[in-house]
Amino acid sequence: MDIVDSFAITIPQELAQRVVMEANILGISPTERALEALNGTIAPVENFAEGKAAEGLSDLTDFLRRIPSLQVLSHSLPTEPQWWVKLRIDIASPISWHIVQNLGFVLNYLSLEEPLPTVFRPVSPPPYLNGGPEDYLAWVIEAKIPFLDAGVIASFLQVRLPEPVEDEAQWLNQDEFDEKDEE
Repeated sequence: MDIVDSFAITIPQELAQRVVMEANILGISPTERALEALNGTIAPVENFAEGKAAEGLSDLTDFLRRIPSLQVLSHSLPTEPQWWVKLRIDIASPISWHIVQNLGFVLNYLSLEEPLPTVFRPVSPPPYLNGGPEDYLAWVIEAKIPFLDAGVIASFLQVRLPEPVEDEAQWLNQDEFDEKDEE
């Protein structure tokens, strides 16, 4: 692979106008704004190393399998530019809400200024084709940008979810910590 020092691109006028408008509001140059936008959506070069995608996806699914009441149903192939992992959460479990809340927070809203490029959401077949949520409600974690290292996402989860993640009591104890924080 040839490494390019720099290159010029031509963007449509309407997009160029939006870049200039954003740059003016942010108090930076249009070039700085364009670079900032590109840098936030293009994977670092190390993500293209052979086997990196498979390793990262394996790290993420292995970590998720450690969470009680959560089952990894399927996942994308490591060759897909934007990976995904489909999950089932046992809604009868006393920690199911804690799992949803924690995954939703870390994967969707960890930082309002610099959110992770992931989304965690429920998925279901059409309502007329299925029964209740016990059997048909699933969840998916998706990369919002191509070539995102799923291993990095696993690391974010590992640091921010209850520890040890396998211990249901740790998931339930979060309420006690939340109440103490409010006092």
